[in-house]
Amino acid sequence: MSTKKYLYGLTVQGIQSYIFETNKLREIVGGSEIVEQMCTTWFEKFKDDNSITGKFYLKAAGNIRFKTEKEDDAKKIFMEYHKELLEKAPGVPFSQAVVEINDDEDKAIDELDAKLRAQRNRPLYGFDLGLMARRKNRRTGNPAYSKVTNSSDDEILDIITYAKQENKGATALQDKTDIDSISYPTEFKKIAKGSTKSWLALIHIDGNGMGNRINKIRKGDKVLDTLKSFSENVEKSTKVAYKKGVDRVIEILKMNKESTDPLPMRPIVLGGDDLTLIIRGDLAIAFTYAYLKEFEKQTEEKLKDYGGKLTAATGIVFVKEKFPFHYSAHLAEELTSYAKNKSKRTHSCLHFHMVQDSFVDSYKEIIVKDLTVTKNDEKDKKYIFIKGPYYLNKTGAPNISGLLNDIKVLKKDDAPTNAMREWVDVKFNNPEMADTIMQRIQRKYSKEYSNIINNTKAYIDYHTLISVGTKF
Repeated sequence: MSTKKYLYGLTVQGIQSYIFETNKLREIVGGSEIVEQMCTTWFEKFKDDNSITGKFYLKAAGNIRFKTEKEDDAKKIFMEYHKELLEKAPGVPFSQAVVEINDDEDKAIDELDAKLRAQRNRPLYGFDLGLMARRKNRRTGNPAYSKVTNSSDDEILDIITYAKQENKGATALQDKTDIDSISYPTEFKKIAKGSTKSWLALIHIDGNGMGNRINKIRKGDKVLDTLKSFSENVEKSTKVAYKKGVDRVIEILKMNKESTDPLPMRPIVLGGDDLTLIIRGDLAIAFTYAYLKEFEKQTEEKLKDYGGKLTAATGIVFVKEKFPFHYSAHLAEELTSYAKNKSKRTHSCLHFHMVQDSFVDSYKEIIVKDLTVTKNDEKDKKYIFIKGPYYLNKTGAPNISGLLNDIKVLKKDDAPTNAMREWVDVKFNNPEMADTIMQRIQRKYSKEYSNIINNTKAYIDYHTLISVGTKF
């Protein structure tokens, strides 16, 4: 007779929305630390304090999968850890479930996933619902919970914001990077310090085809052990790739005789195959390029028994220091999805956009409004300024190395950068004159710059990377 086993699962929904609902870096950091601790240090402490026995199969990126042979332990986790999170992580949307494993781990995983999806539709009730006669946090409109006493802000905080500020000094995420010798800023202006016109970048990187890969390796009797090993190796690859990106940033800063303490960047989400970080705008492409190369290298080595190399798609949003970051977080995810769809989830690539409006529409609307010439002189066809995504190594497609080489060339004193920018303006505002301007550019610059001049759909990308002062 087999021993009964129970599989507990917890999933955090809307991680980016929760973290980026504020525009203060300290609260963004606090929110990211809360999400990280929910699935690691807090759960581990709860387990140890309650003498719960069992085995982790996943504890990263807003997810927990934990197996125990004791029904009482499974019940305790479900009932009491849930209550603890409502107190310690107010406002975080999460779902949890428990299933019994009846000799078929694969079936139990499907059953758990179905229960977690169903739980998404059930509301979470907080401990601080508020009264009608109560002050509000002016930034969020939520009921007051505490007043800041040790800050120049001197503001009334709601319970969610208070929790984020309380956790801004936690180091669970930083400890996870396995890099002890660096520190990160706690204010946007410190990240932007030294940049061209205070440009920042929000980078979101996500692995390609993870769902299909997981479905392929879910075979045999020990499915949970297989998934555990696979997940751990993916996360190791992500952390090594992150360190490679950090090393590249440090190398560039030292070449330009800039301080590396603190680094002008801040990781926000780092787990599984996901990475989200805020970085100084001029360093964004160099970091991403180094990361993607190392991620492919590491997964090729570490996932030999699980289908081999993984690729990843990246969305990068360039914004000014004071731009509302909840808009940019949503846009970064849309850019990542765009890159995934264009690459058919088979190649590592990146796609980026510079935000210059005070409000960000969806990327589809941005394409229509900001990147499409609706009145074109070429038989009334629309002209769309999209060249990306740019690939790590795809034959016959725009690639990152080529893009960086073009930017190096365009930084020369005699480069046609201003003339190309003039052509873009004319293309939008007076398209009938565009051919005349282009003929003038070709006559003056065609010999040395012919490849760049003819690459007209990349002109706005060139302008973006030159404007943020891209370093190599």
